[in-house]
Amino acid sequence: MNWEYKTVNLKFRKLWTNSELNTDELDAVINAQATLGWHIVSESISSLFGYPQSALCVYKKQK
Repeated sequence: MNWEYKTVNLKFRKLWTNSELNTDELDAVINAQATLGWHIVSESISSLFGYPQSALCVYKKQK
């Protein structure tokens, strides 16, 4: 099988005002890619001083 990979870096809008991850925003991005046939492989949250800054999501789909 041949796989195609795609990386999406989602930068959160509220950077310094909220110490909790906006899961609604993250879910929307993941679900939007899923409707296009992409399967999530991994995701990683980057933070600065305890505040979530962005989520790096890696997707794959069959070529």
